[in-house]
Amino acid sequence: MKEYDVVIVGAGASGINAAHMVQTEMPGASYTVLEARDAIGGTWNFFKYPGLRSDSYLTSFGFRWRPWTSSKEIADGPQIQQYLEESTAWAGIDKHIQFRHKVTGLHWSTPDSKWTMQVDVDGGKTTRTLRSTFIFVCSGYYDYATPLQTEIPGLERFGGQVVHPQFWPSDLDYANKRVVIVGSGATAVTLLPVLAKTAASVTMLQRSPTYVVPLPSAPAHILMLRRVLPKWLANHVNFWKDIVFQSFIRFLCFAFPLFVRRTLIRRMDQMLKGSGIPVDPHFTPRYNPWDQRLCVCPDGDFFDALKRANTDIVTDRIETVTESGIRTKNGEHLDADLIVTATGLRVLILGGVDITVDGQKINVPEQFAWRGFMLEGVPNSAMVVGYTSMAWTLGSDACLRMMMRVIKHMQNIGATAVTPVVQHRNTLHSEPVIGMKSTYFLMAHDRLPRKANVDPWNERKGFISESLLTWLSPTKTFTKGLRFSGAVDSAGTLIPSMTAKDSKKSEAGYGTMSRG
Repeated sequence: MKEYDVVIVGAGASGINAAHMVQTEMPGASYTVLEARDAIGGTWNFFKYPGLRSDSYLTSFGFRWRPWTSSKEIADGPQIQQYLEESTAWAGIDKHIQFRHKVTGLHWSTPDSKWTMQVDVDGGKTTRTLRSTFIFVCSGYYDYATPLQTEIPGLERFGGQVVHPQFWPSDLDYANKRVVIVGSGATAVTLLPVLAKTAASVTMLQRSPTYVVPLPSAPAHILMLRRVLPKWLANHVNFWKDIVFQSFIRFLCFAFPLFVRRTLIRRMDQMLKGSGIPVDPHFTPRYNPWDQRLCVCPDGDFFDALKRANTDIVTDRIETVTESGIRTKNGEHLDADLIVTATGLRVLILGGVDITVDGQKINVPEQFAWRGFMLEGVPNSAMVVGYTSMAWTLGSDACLRMMMRVIKHMQNIGATAVTPVVQHRNTLHSEPVIGMKSTYFLMAHDRLPRKANVDPWNERKGFISESLLTWLSPTKTFTKGLRFSGAVDSAGTLIPSMTAKDSKKSEAGYGTMSRG
């Protein structure tokens, strides 16, 4: 039975960043990365639909230890995949990845202060059992095997082809075909400009509109700073400038929603000039900005595509699918050869893995999440998730840095386990840990961990606040809600298990914190 100090589940962007952090913050610690598929990259390797790209600048989405240097800040999937592969090789992380290793069970033993995990190898051809002191689950938040199930009446009658973007066929030929995209989210906004280049027609059929924000794919201010400043300084300035900008926009959306709403609708109206498409009702969402994530279109490509003669947008509900297309509630018939159901993802936290603590199964939706990433009652583990209101990697990086501070504190006091514990549970107002109102999050409320309105179980605060909390807050404040266990004296007080010599080693290496 192979044993590690840390096991990382998932080799996407978060898992790669976690591996680098273990290497730098816990030098000497043994670790491995278990990846269920046969390649790294997660989202960027899994999805194959046309136009796949980032919806935030790579200045903040990329790794701080290997900054993104391409002039194109809103990059496509293949570019991001190449960046992840090169970063993994550059840091030597590729030597620690075990592919086609799918974790099926995680089991904690308090007497051993260890995790035991069951792993299916090569699609279940064989199984392995591994042990570790810590587990970082970096598997994202959606189900790779099953898309969001949406009822579309009459879909089985359709005589053409139906495709979900999550399972886009590599040989799908949509040239000269009539395409209807069902959906209005980021995937639909990404698909339409690409499909419109060769399809006979592309219609985006949306039940309700969304906010679509045009951003330059290669911002002039970022490129200018790279020319006039030393490389390391330009990267640092661009990173924090992007963080401040994202944080400011997020603040405006929550503090002045009506002002931001009017501003965005006015901007979309300007972008629609020449398309013949009115902003009302097609781009007047019923919700406030950031109740759902804003959609980004690089260089306004989505609005440019709507000015083509072969594109259209329809805001209506589906009455039924016919053999030759879709009939809406208002009686309009949309002819189609291909229907793309861009209706969202099925949310799945922790990859659906069974978790037990001393033989007791953990029901994830009943557990509160300490600072948004450590599950109540689950020791020595991190549920590494990103932000839904900022660049994903920023959120996962903040999780990992907080976890590293927890581990350092454990080392300093000689603890062998740390467990989030809720006090006065009955007094807490319980809500899903992800508060966004996108359809696929609303449909996942019964599968999500919980948050409350009190520290440390409350809503995540964003990168700046979480960074300041990690770097500057007193230990007593930072570790509120955590129970540390390990060696104790006769009075039941936790005592350090390290010698002075070991403590100096800890300060110099294993378990130390870097501010990056």
